[in-house]
Amino acid sequence: MDLRTQTLPNGLTVASVRLPGFRTAAIGAFLRVGSRHESAPLNGISHFLEHMAFKGTSRRDAKRISYEAELVGANMNAYTAKDHTAYYMVLLAEHARTAFDVLADVLCDSTFPPDELERERGVILQEIAEADDDPHDLVQDRFDLQAFPKQPFGRPILGQRKAIRTITRDDLMHHLRAHYTAGNMVVVGAGGIEHEAFLDMAVEHFGRLPPGLSSPAEPALYAGGFSHVEGDYEQTSVALGWPIPGRGDPDYPAYELLSDLFGGGMSSPLFQAVRERHGLAYSVDAYAEGHDDCGTLQVSAGVAPRNLRTFFQVVCDELSALADRIPEDDLERARNQQKSNLLMTMERPLALAEAVARDLFLHGRVLSIEEVVDRTARVDAEGLRTAAARMLAERPTLSMVGRAGRGDHYDALMRRLAPRRAARLAA
Repeated sequence: MDLRTQTLPNGLTVASVRLPGFRTAAIGAFLRVGSRHESAPLNGISHFLEHMAFKGTSRRDAKRISYEAELVGANMNAYTAKDHTAYYMVLLAEHARTAFDVLADVLCDSTFPPDELERERGVILQEIAEADDDPHDLVQDRFDLQAFPKQPFGRPILGQRKAIRTITRDDLMHHLRAHYTAGNMVVVGAGGIEHEAFLDMAVEHFGRLPPGLSSPAEPALYAGGFSHVEGDYEQTSVALGWPIPGRGDPDYPAYELLSDLFGGGMSSPLFQAVRERHGLAYSVDAYAEGHDDCGTLQVSAGVAPRNLRTFFQVVCDELSALADRIPEDDLERARNQQKSNLLMTMERPLALAEAVARDLFLHGRVLSIEEVVDRTARVDAEGLRTAAARMLAERPTLSMVGRAGRGDHYDALMRRLAPRRAARLAA
């Protein structure tokens, strides 16, 4: 893997990763702006802008943008996250210039035609309605709102209906000018590309971007607590989690490894206890949801209301057991999972480009494969036990969508975890 980076005079960072033998490439523009950079009245504007970027420029209408991408067989898309927004094309490397031409056009010269704006406003409102009708999506939004209340980080990426209905073209233009700057962007290519040619195209197409950085996002402040949305579903969607450090924290690898050890795969303690021994859910997952400066370790499942109390007892008991003892075979499994996932990421151009952009935003440099593997390898059983104990001492967040069944589940959780919280406070 041949990685090269360079910063242009306007502050834009350009990175390329050449993968020998690849004929395809992923080319992306990543911006350090997402839903956590929004005010409450404009919640959803980052996602709205991402939609509108493909709806017309001074050179191309919406149909032409799509046609030129499809003409060279490219997959063109974009997405908005809490910390960043991404625009990308995956295509044959020989057509890299097309990717640069189209992406630079939509990012630098979007005109936000009024008719397209109103049409897309309706599309986004439908998207919100669809998410609200899906208990799995809804429980995650409610989890974030409860874990990080009354602050940008907790608000939904799609936005709230009231804001979407009132966002104007001027609002979109202001958001673009404030955040779509050279210092706020990295352009990354991964696959069958040559750095010098890639750099020349970046200079040609993005060298005119204005310099500057946007204001940093408001820090995320975890609170925790309980939220429940009643619904007549066969199963209740559950999201249970605790705060963990963000991806930029040196302790983050321990929590990421802990999530894989606890609930990463069918042989994990969580899956074995919940499904195989007790039959409480068809599937159950544990994962680290890491962001720039904060994160959560979450357990998600669909559970019959009659099984909820037992489910929470089992999850707490299994996680508490890890705070007391880390089985060596489970630790080895989790380490191998981490390494395997990393190496597979390195073989997928788009995933690799995303990883490079994330490192540049977080660390100002790209971490080597060896460095990432070593960070995980250095996490020992004692470090994992400490991470589990520290996490369990925090106030959990529980979000449910569906029928609650019998009992006050959150209070029961707090009682069951009380010894862990007391022990941590005493220490």
